[in-house]
Amino acid sequence: MKYILTEKQLLNLVKESINEVSSVSNTIMGDKNINIPKDGAHKGQKGWQSNNAWDIATPIGSPVYAVAGGTLLTYSDYGPKPIHRNGKTLFGVGFTVDSNDGLPDVYYTHLKDCTVKKGDTIECGQLLGYVMDFPGSSYDHLHIGVESGHNIREFIGSDGTLKCAKGMDLEKIKMGTINKSTEKDVDDEDNIFSSLGLNINDIVKKSLGL
Repeated sequence: MKYILTEKQLLNLVKESINEVSSVSNTIMGDKNINIPKDGAHKGQKGWQSNNAWDIATPIGSPVYAVAGGTLLTYSDYGPKPIHRNGKTLFGVGFTVDSNDGLPDVYYTHLKDCTVKKGDTIECGQLLGYVMDFPGSSYDHLHIGVESGHNIREFIGSDGTLKCAKGMDLEKIKMGTINKSTEKDVDDEDNIFSSLGLNINDIVKKSLGL
């Protein structure tokens, strides 16, 4: 016997499996442990976004926070499949930020579910998006480029702490998870699957790769 979920029911079930993250952080990837590789990781590629850049390894879905305030000058979504162009490997969302306070411009890429767009003004420590899957690779990472002649350590410490976030009041940041729906149609669906010895949340999570 098959049970078909309505779009509304499926949306509610998916929401239950999504944990919200803080909208602001004083580290580049929230509570994720990171290791900043040595300088010059992309000297063989063309363009300052890649020529003076660092690949910071981190699990898929890790949140990424702004290393400085500024304005988005560019914004491109290359999609989930890598594109090879002019010696570069492009995938996911990438954008350049014109940094405030005389700091060098910064380029972020390999992101998904971004919370910003071209022309937006962002603040230090603001959530920008999430690290996406690098297809065919075990080295999922954030690629972050810094304007030529400058270094990523002008923005962050070796442990990922944002220098611009010194004194940030994290007590004012709201965190939590999306509450479980109490709508009758979702409850009825849960009861149907429970009677069959199935957990609908586990089924949906597995199907979505969550």
